[in-house]
Amino acid sequence: MREQPMMFIKEFGQIDINSIQEVGGKGASLGEMTRAGLPVPPGYCITAGAYRQFVSRAGLAELLAQFAEPSTMKNEDIALLAQEISQRILETPLPEELEQEIVQAFTQIIGHGSLAAVRSSATAEDLPEASFAGQQESYLNIPRSELLNHIKQCWASLWTERAIHYRINNGFDHRQVYLAVVVQQMVDSEVSGVAFSVNPMNAKENEMVIESVWGLGEGIVSGKVTPDHYVINKQNDPLIRYVIADKEKMAVRPLHGSGTLFAEVAEAQRQRSSLSQKDILELTELIKRIEEHYQLPQDIEWAKTGNRYYILQARPITTLDKAPVQVDESIGESEFFNFDPELEWTNLGGVKERYNKPSSVLGWSILEPCDTEGGLYAYRSISKKELPSPLFAANIYGYLYLNFTSLKSLQSLKMLEPYAAVPDWQQFAPKRTWFQELTLTIGSIKAGNKLIKSLAKDFYAMLPGYLDKIDKYKKTDVTGLTTPELLDYIKNNLELAKQFFQLQLPSLSVTEALYNMLTGFMKKWLGDKDLTLSSKLVSGLPDNLTVRTNNKLWVLTETVASSPYLRELLAQSTIPEFLNRLADSAEGKAFQAQLTDFLGDYGHLNVNMDIAEDFWWENPGIVLAMVKGSLTADKRINPEEREQQKQQEREETEVLVRSKLNFVQREIFAKLLKSTQSYMLLRDNRHFYVTMPFSLIKKAVVTLGERLTAQGYLLDPRDIYYLTLAEIEGLLSHQLAWSQGYEKINRRKSAPRVALDDLPSLFKGWPKLSGDAATARKTAYVPSANSGQESALQGVAGSPGQVRGQVKIICSPADFSRFQAGDILVAENTDPAWTPLFSIASAVVTEHGGLLSHGAIVAREYGIPAVLGVKNATKIFRDGQTITVDGKKGAVYPES
Repeated sequence: MREQPMMFIKEFGQIDINSIQEVGGKGASLGEMTRAGLPVPPGYCITAGAYRQFVSRAGLAELLAQFAEPSTMKNEDIALLAQEISQRILETPLPEELEQEIVQAFTQIIGHGSLAAVRSSATAEDLPEASFAGQQESYLNIPRSELLNHIKQCWASLWTERAIHYRINNGFDHRQVYLAVVVQQMVDSEVSGVAFSVNPMNAKENEMVIESVWGLGEGIVSGKVTPDHYVINKQNDPLIRYVIADKEKMAVRPLHGSGTLFAEVAEAQRQRSSLSQKDILELTELIKRIEEHYQLPQDIEWAKTGNRYYILQARPITTLDKAPVQVDESIGESEFFNFDPELEWTNLGGVKERYNKPSSVLGWSILEPCDTEGGLYAYRSISKKELPSPLFAANIYGYLYLNFTSLKSLQSLKMLEPYAAVPDWQQFAPKRTWFQELTLTIGSIKAGNKLIKSLAKDFYAMLPGYLDKIDKYKKTDVTGLTTPELLDYIKNNLELAKQFFQLQLPSLSVTEALYNMLTGFMKKWLGDKDLTLSSKLVSGLPDNLTVRTNNKLWVLTETVASSPYLRELLAQSTIPEFLNRLADSAEGKAFQAQLTDFLGDYGHLNVNMDIAEDFWWENPGIVLAMVKGSLTADKRINPEEREQQKQQEREETEVLVRSKLNFVQREIFAKLLKSTQSYMLLRDNRHFYVTMPFSLIKKAVVTLGERLTAQGYLLDPRDIYYLTLAEIEGLLSHQLAWSQGYEKINRRKSAPRVALDDLPSLFKGWPKLSGDAATARKTAYVPSANSGQESALQGVAGSPGQVRGQVKIICSPADFSRFQAGDILVAENTDPAWTPLFSIASAVVTEHGGLLSHGAIVAREYGIPAVLGVKNATKIFRDGQTITVDGKKGAVYPES
């Protein structure tokens, strides 16, 4: 407590944003943030009243009066007058009472032996209409002995030629602009920088930019050091992209005297990120707090020392409306979303099998939060540790990758064995002591047992409410919604999808673990080396929705087969012609009603979980193509009869296995089999449910794309798939200029496609393209079945049996109509939407997948051989080529 209040000094805690006329924009902002509880270094302001008194005592009124009509003054006259005013300020001593207050405040607030930053704060500075930032001076590392001199230098900086011309150009009256001075305790920062709560390059409100350097912020302000650059999504805090600069120098406090000097940065630090992931997250939260407090985008200067962040100043960003059209930076030729080269990334563990085609940009922006939700749920179900990184899923050239750095922290070395086949595995393998490994293994077993008991139960408990909401949203006529309502509809369904994914991803892991335990048991105690018995034990399970879908498709096929008119019409017409002509006959109308009912129940299915791909409801040709293919079979087996046979076979196999086990083994087998069958069924059924909200999102996106095209915003309705959901929101809210939207669309359309097999399965840093797929296409290596086993193309044995037949390469549902009964299906991968092809295929070969892939499961269900994971199969083989598929040995023998 002071005995007398100071006339010309205001501590930060005594002022707020309404004090601009008294302490200037910079001072008012520091006071406002101090009172809001933000981490501002202590300090005080020398008020504009002190400046006015000093100007009066120095006899400057006469000189300032000459600026009454500045527009009539010549440049040389302004230069001479500016020099004279500045000289008068510097030569005139401070009034004694003012000097005493300034020094006393320094001692009490800053500290006698401490250093301060002395900054100008103009009373018109940082108003929304114009920015005076940089027009007046600031001084760093000022001791008390030099304080008074630097205060006068701040006052004098108001009258430099540059400052005078700036005010003239922006229409400010020189006689009504006063200068306060901020004296703030100096932060000897290890890292410092600037931040923009809205991306100033594109005015996107959901992005913020942080720039940082080693040492003091003078490195950035002076432009002598290129900062590290980070762009962050404010909505969920992922790092969108960053560029790490080569920071050769850093601003530091001199050993003697005031100011700053530039020192060389140690070689090891120059190209190292000046901020860690944790730093970025903490800064992001702090910046969001400041923006939320002011309710305006903010330009912020910050510093870090130890583990504390300090805000040195904040001012409104006044140039967003004037921002030039800029493009987002791209990394290489394509954009990588959510990618951090400091982390390890993988597409193994079923990812490559499921997401084997590049996703659309919009599809990715909808799928990513779902995968992240599932990943975080799985992580927290197993571990109480903090997630190593907030990034869980990344988009690399359009393909999904998962954060292996986080995944491996949860898994024992035994669970990581599927990854051990990648090149240079040792550089990725976790480094643990035997005790750490034992602890993790025990913890994983406990967590796994807990999940086995709860996941299926939780899933089926959640399902009724999930389906109720789906039914509610399904009844909405999206064409009648306004554009904001369409966006809300999309986001509501996205939240529903995220809820489903919480249980989906962990259930996949549990299924794989259980099946591996079952096959391990069968190999050890039953000698089931080729998994023939194991396959039968998980086939023919009741209530399989994939099988049910195929059964209903078979009914459609039989309707066409029983009608010579419909059969001829389908054979001789294109799909659109067939659909148009159904109304011409009673048989056609009856089939059309049957098809409509089928699409009502199963139309939500699609391929690859990408909403840019057709769903059955929007392209009935996918269904009719499968009907057309099924008609080529000489004998069509009723799938319900086949399913009954598979169920009987499963039951007989269970009896056989039990008969060969002792009492203890039977007990273990019974529990293991029950859990495995339950989760195998759940795994297959989840695709039927998971696509439901995506299908509804697609209906809204189609409506929105057509609407924006009709309004002239898009050239093609499908252009909408080249924008993220956040970008679409930005365009519709005018936070993102349409010119920028067009630039993104055009750039992304022209980005080169990269083959999945050209990408590494596990990597850290920037992914290197291998070109293996290109090599395979060029060499077209075709081994002969007569040249011995060495010539076989090796893969994963997915379903036993041996078949010799002709290849039919199917790349997408558009090719379904080409597939005929008896063909060997060769594809990159399959999913439940492809299941009807299995009913007429003689064998299956895929480029991706394993024992629990869709192709393996359904091939076992239909009793046909399957070999998965045959690299570049769709490039090496050709339509009509004869090959032999050995599903027991996991080999494919091509014939020339």
